[in-house]
Amino acid sequence: MSDPRKFDSEIIIDAHDRWIFRETEITQEDILKYFRANLHQNEKGVYIENVFGELRENGYLTLNGYPCHITKVILDNSELKFYADDGKVFPFSAIEIYQTDNGNLIGINPVQDKIKYRFNWNAATDFAEFFVEEGEKSFLKVGDLHMEIPIYPETIEVPLPKDYI
Repeated sequence: MSDPRKFDSEIIIDAHDRWIFRETEITQEDILKYFRANLHQNEKGVYIENVFGELRENGYLTLNGYPCHITKVILDNSELKFYADDGKVFPFSAIEIYQTDNGNLIGINPVQDKIKYRFNWNAATDFAEFFVEEGEKSFLKVGDLHMEIPIYPETIEVPLPKDYI
């Protein structure tokens, strides 16, 4: 397979998690599902990978918000599972849970740590039964596990690679 063509996709994920292309919001669910399922990262940034037979292209994005969301949280055989709108299912062992300064819950897969997942309302509601606040701190409590949920200290933004600015 050939090396991918790399370019600025002109897509920005804004601070409200909207996918914007040339100042127009992308709202077609099938297109968003495809984009989310094909998000990847490398040392330069986050991109959508498109494959057309032998040809590949990587369209880089600007992330000012969350491109993907955790949509459901289920306790399955004593293990939490996190379902995302990019089609992935993360067992608890494959995702790090944080809280942002403004109270959002986010998940980060350490393998693709530039692509952060915000919990949507339904997932936050599912997660609430495992979420305990003690004073100023928040904890995850599942069975014998009682773990503090740390505040995410970094920015969620991922800029467009310098090559494309």
